[in-house]
Amino acid sequence: MTGYAEGFILGFIQGLTEFLPVSSSGHLVLAENLGVGEENVFFNLALHLATLLAVTVAFRKKIFSLLRRPLQADNLFILVASVPTAVLAGAIRYLFPSQTEWLPFCFAITGFVLLLPETVKPLSPPKDNKGLVLRALFCGLCQGAACINGISRSGTTVSAMRLAGFGKEECAEKSFLLSIPIIVGSSAVELLTGGAASVAAGPLVLGAITAFAVGLCAIFLFIKILKKGKLWIFSLYTFLMAIVTFLIL
Repeated sequence: MTGYAEGFILGFIQGLTEFLPVSSSGHLVLAENLGVGEENVFFNLALHLATLLAVTVAFRKKIFSLLRRPLQADNLFILVASVPTAVLAGAIRYLFPSQTEWLPFCFAITGFVLLLPETVKPLSPPKDNKGLVLRALFCGLCQGAACINGISRSGTTVSAMRLAGFGKEECAEKSFLLSIPIIVGSSAVELLTGGAASVAAGPLVLGAITAFAVGLCAIFLFIKILKKGKLWIFSLYTFLMAIVTFLIL
């Protein structure tokens, strides 16, 4: 990280694309290939923690409710879904450390995934804990696959939950709550495995503040769009990004 402009740009990209279904990792990889920023463990950690704070603030009432009543169904869903996510994400990270050349293809996959709820008949809502666990495992696997650069985590999980029979507003809430363990986990992995490159405090703070503010706005924007049933709009953007990244990379 070399300056305030790059700190702001990367923070804006992270905050906007972490929660909109367009893949934050794909956009950050593309930015790096265009010469904006460079891989830095502490800067990436700051951005991730900033987006984690945005989720915590946006869903603070729900999070407090989950903490007060730990045995409720939503906690079971998050816990079960996080297990296959961690396993699959870890396997992909270990087996395929470099994914840049996949970026155009993965943006296209995101586009198709976003269209699935509009074209495939969903299952009926879960009626008992067994049905909830099976749906949680399915959504967790989908979230794990979305650790690949260019595949949107929020878009994949929301589409999976729509297909699993959950309502639109419930999908958004569950998707963002599911992001908390994965953000914490990925931040821990980056801290433990990344190199300790130096980073200027000013750009880091600016990037984190920008990621938090933009991320908070992106959360409410995504919920509003999802309620209107217009998730497919983002598929047009990701198909365009597939073409752009193919031409650039």
